[in-house]
Amino acid sequence: MMHLGMSLSPFGHHPAAWREKGATPRSLGLGNFAAQAQKAQDGALDFVFFADAQARRPRTELPPLTVPFEPTTLVAALATLIKRIGFVATAASGQHELYNLARRFASLDLISQGRVGWHLVASGPTPAWNTEYAAVVSALWESWDEDAFVYDKTAGRFFAPQKMHVLDHRGEHFTVRGPLNVNPSPQGKPIIAQTLTRETVAIAVHLADVLFVTGASHEQSGALVAEARRLLDIQGRRRSDVRVLANIIPWIGATRAEALGSFEELNALSLAGSAEAPQGRDVIGTAADIADALQESFERGEFDGFMILPPVAPGGVDAFVDFVVPELQRRGLFRARHEGTTLRDHLALDRPPRPITT
Repeated sequence: MMHLGMSLSPFGHHPAAWREKGATPRSLGLGNFAAQAQKAQDGALDFVFFADAQARRPRTELPPLTVPFEPTTLVAALATLIKRIGFVATAASGQHELYNLARRFASLDLISQGRVGWHLVASGPTPAWNTEYAAVVSALWESWDEDAFVYDKTAGRFFAPQKMHVLDHRGEHFTVRGPLNVNPSPQGKPIIAQTLTRETVAIAVHLADVLFVTGASHEQSGALVAEARRLLDIQGRRRSDVRVLANIIPWIGATRAEALGSFEELNALSLAGSAEAPQGRDVIGTAADIADALQESFERGEFDGFMILPPVAPGGVDAFVDFVVPELQRRGLFRARHEGTTLRDHLALDRPPRPITT
């Protein structure tokens, strides 16, 4: 079964989306994100994703990754409003103290009842530093067995000490005793997602549950995905342990000519050289054309699914959910409803094993 996530932004992922006639300052509000997330949930998508532009300030145009909220704060608000879909938020390793980041995502996972993932941007000084950072965060999420908190009033035992795991990590770059002071979540611990590049492939194959592939063509991405698969095999990780999702930018129209017209019209609004293009493969056509392209790519076996980057919002979000998702469902490629409750359920990922209690 195909897996689908959707990257949300105020106006859409095309650099000129904010210049469309329907775009207003209200698009920057929480309500717009809540409406988009609800729409994605209506389509039974696995998760919505929030990038982070890391405080870059544009001079003219608005970069497509600009989000007017810190992503984890935004997820904390949305998770209390939208009750089924998963949430993946970006946080850069070089910008957050390790223990606090681990605590924040563990807390988000509890708030959302097991529907959160961390999109790791490895921005620390060296690959070894980033790898150790991510490994320690993941280990801190394993501080407690699921039944550690017994709340035994008669015996005066709040938790069972033997079910607490003190990390006591002493590495090359970090010394962290632990444990994390947050209870385990219904999915065990948050998932870790990472964008696959030549620079990130080594850390990704060790720790990532989800890999995002940004190449605009299969030729660009194929060799990198093959290398990641090879390294996963060496690490002893099964293909079913990791979901590989390709970024897709769908331009959807009632006809191919209408879809192409929208694509060309928005491109004409871009100010040359002043904004970055979204990273992904443009697919232009009717809902059936989009479904054909996704089906062909999926059935080749290279990808487990797709990250959808709507070029405009909320129109592009609505069009994908209202027209493309039903087409995929008719073909038996995508579910009709959420069948589980956690993000790991949606992605068909096994719960992580807990540390052995002695």
